[in-house]
Amino acid sequence: MNERENDRIDLFVLRILIFASIFASNWLLNSSAFPLFDPVFAWTRELSAILGGATLTAVAIVSYWKPKPFTGRALVVAGIASLGVGALLMAIGLALAAPPVLIAGASAITIGLSIAEIVGCLGCLDMGMKKLCLGVSVAYVLSFAFRSVFATLPTVSNMILLCLLPLATILLANRRARPVLDAASSQESAANLALTSPSSFLPFSHQLFATLLAFRMLCGFTFRFGEVEATPLLALGALIPLVLLVGVACFKTTALSPDTLFQASILCSSAGLLLLFIAPSALPVFADRGDLSNTLLACGTGLFEILMYYVLIALASRNHPSALPILAWGAAMSSWGTLIGANLGRIANLSSVNPAASSGAIVLALFAIIAYVVIVQRGFSFSGTIRNLEPLRPSIVLESPSGETFSLEERCREMSEACGLTAREAEVFGYLARGRNVRFIEEELVVSYNTVKTHVSHIYAKLGVHSHQELINLVEQGDAPRAR
Repeated sequence: MNERENDRIDLFVLRILIFASIFASNWLLNSSAFPLFDPVFAWTRELSAILGGATLTAVAIVSYWKPKPFTGRALVVAGIASLGVGALLMAIGLALAAPPVLIAGASAITIGLSIAEIVGCLGCLDMGMKKLCLGVSVAYVLSFAFRSVFATLPTVSNMILLCLLPLATILLANRRARPVLDAASSQESAANLALTSPSSFLPFSHQLFATLLAFRMLCGFTFRFGEVEATPLLALGALIPLVLLVGVACFKTTALSPDTLFQASILCSSAGLLLLFIAPSALPVFADRGDLSNTLLACGTGLFEILMYYVLIALASRNHPSALPILAWGAAMSSWGTLIGANLGRIANLSSVNPAASSGAIVLALFAIIAYVVIVQRGFSFSGTIRNLEPLRPSIVLESPSGETFSLEERCREMSEACGLTAREAEVFGYLARGRNVRFIEEELVVSYNTVKTHVSHIYAKLGVHSHQELINLVEQGDAPRAR
């Protein structure tokens, strides 16, 4: 194994650590910090979540229109400062049982976690679809396994980890995230670029974000449903299907389809909710239906969480000027959805006092899932959304032998029309004209290697060339043959 391969492995392991730190931090916030807040002020978690969601929403909107303030240094400093101030205020608030101080500390920690999450994702934009899916999946399994370790640690240790893990995320991702932010802050705003290249930007009203909002509600429901003393249940049985997912992602030759992850998440979550309505006396095999239900719900939640990071980073990687708005808006939808779902879970936990309220909340969650899939989700594809988001390429200006200047995009478009290339072939042709190879195109378009090779073969035949260099020379000369 040469030095270059070692560097790639080290970088991949670094990305896994970044993702694992993000997942573990979110779990510690819900399992260790929030239960401590309730005796001081029962609505601390809701208020801090509202402020965190509002901050993410503001970052997404402002960075979309005015990216200049969001330099790499500014975001990193803001994240570290939020974590430091939050840790101090949180400790004081708990020690003095002072609700206003505790709320301020919890809000600052939540904001710091959100910034760490964004910086961590920005540091992983160049992974490629297959490695991205594998990296996120491995990291989630690791963080899920660590939950049993966290359960054995003293509360103080977990609170320290809650503050240190997001700090580690920022420091690990800082080197690769800052150039992305600095470049975006020095360019035109995403809002202006979207006017001339609308197919390269996702509007905030896109169905993808609505899906994140809707199904993070289910995740929030799962966090609070069945909790003991305000602590989420630890369903380690969900590790089995999640480990299987890692195996599939590892040995599959192409990237795992995000739509497959979504379908698996829906099936597990629906099965977990339905199982609660099966009477143990009717089917003795389901005597431990509560444990099995929580396992299925945890598995569904985990699959969707993996899907969320997988899709958001894949989208952000295709268009760096809109990376921060996409990640911030996606995180905001996740935050709002989790908040709503958590309160539905709180209602469902009233079963000991009011069984009707619990059953009603479960039925509502099930109906929402079915209605969304049947009415709204029909025809929508995560893979299609990623594939259809055109990368925002810098314009390359060429000069003909006669001294006439023209853009590479115009030349490719004219040659594609003249040679009768299909829409997909024209897209592949554009990558080839820029010097990209088959492996790069495979990752960018999320298709198989053989599919790209077939497109390349058709393009060569229609253009009358026999090599990649001949194709590039033909584009530079501009002498396109007629369609065959």
